[in-house]
Amino acid sequence: MQYARTEQQTLTQTDLFHNALMATRLKHRAFAQPAQALPQDDEQDGSYSEMTLQGSARQCLQWLAPVLRELSQKDSRRWLTLIDPPAALSQQWLRGANLDPQRIMIVRSKAGMDSLKLCCDLLRMGGSHTVVSWLDHDSCIAPRLERAAQAGRCHSLNVHLG
Repeated sequence: MQYARTEQQTLTQTDLFHNALMATRLKHRAFAQPAQALPQDDEQDGSYSEMTLQGSARQCLQWLAPVLRELSQKDSRRWLTLIDPPAALSQQWLRGANLDPQRIMIVRSKAGMDSLKLCCDLLRMGGSHTVVSWLDHDSCIAPRLERAAQAGRCHSLNVHLG
């Protein structure tokens, strides 16, 4: 998808996401500092976790809501980022589950994009305290996400819905 811009130029969704992230960094000085210079409560080693939920989509979201609520209430200046969540997980659902949508960034990749690469890039950037993904189970995913989380000094949580 492309968006109109002055002088007959266009911006892709990725460009817009990058611009929004950079604007956030300028607005909040903590984002402008390297990950190592973040306040003490944000200094942590990166980690990777997986969660598997079984049941209907609605049941899985009910199980997931308290986890996301806890993560969204974390005392941090960084985002809770959700990459390619199920379609039912929207801003409206977040509000209905008593989550603060202003502290949560939902990123949906375009068709043909590599969601794993996108997830790793966001982890490495360190702008999120936790990046939650819904990637297919594969043995090569865990090490890549863990390395990226360590580089960005944040957490990665991959959710499998059964």
